[in-house]
Amino acid sequence: MEITISARLIELREKYNFSQSEVARQIGVTPALISAYEKQERKPSIEKLVLLADIYHVSTDYILGRTYKDDSARMINVDHLTEVQIKIVRDLVNHMNIQVQ
Repeated sequence: MEITISARLIELREKYNFSQSEVARQIGVTPALISAYEKQERKPSIEKLVLLADIYHVSTDYILGRTYKDDSARMINVDHLTEVQIKIVRDLVNHMNIQVQ
């Protein structure tokens, strides 16, 4: 079964209990445009797709239906960490993955 962009956008918006207006405000568009995305009348631009992925904490591939796994549990915001801190986080995650297997 093919997953459409519109189905993913509806699923994610409902998961976060956002209104179309809230999503529109967060990415700088009108609620009518969010409605058009969800009705398959329009497709988001690359910039808007990235913003949508950011607010829903998923990959753009997930929204596009290229992957069936919601990667939100694997995504960590490291924007304000130093390179040393990022390496520590990576090492910790790798260590935990090895122990789970």
